[in-house]
Amino acid sequence: MTTPSFTITRVFDASRERVWAAWTDPERLAAWFGPKETKGTVLEYDLRPGGVWRGRMDAPDGSAMFSKFVFEQVDPPSRLMWIHGFADEHGARIRAPFAPLFPLELRTTVTFAEVDGGTRITLEWVPLDASSEEEAFFSSMMDSMTGGWTGSFDQLDAYLAQS
Repeated sequence: MTTPSFTITRVFDASRERVWAAWTDPERLAAWFGPKETKGTVLEYDLRPGGVWRGRMDAPDGSAMFSKFVFEQVDPPSRLMWIHGFADEHGARIRAPFAPLFPLELRTTVTFAEVDGGTRITLEWVPLDASSEEEAFFSSMMDSMTGGWTGSFDQLDAYLAQS
């Protein structure tokens, strides 16, 4: 069986340098990153291979989820790659709080390409060391992941329009 992958692409009406900065400056990142109606906080951000990005997302119902990403590649202003996963409040890796069968870790690759005065972002998620059940669950979540990233990209679009 081929490892499933999720890919989403969006073009933003902003220069690649501005879009790159929105992804790599912790203050800017906190202003838009995460599902709609959540408030993001960047707890740690060390933009280098081996560096850690930890975050907190607060939902309208008062619940909080934590994430921990470990950078593998940082190639300004064209590519970011990290190991993506959920964490407890101290940064220890945990299963996704919303779905125990969601893969423990994903490789995230984000590319930034100049197109007609704007920037095309392509984001890909690939499960790492996932069981066949986890891969099947990941595949079943494609519509939900599309909705989640579309919401995040909508917020990035709005952020870029006002900044």
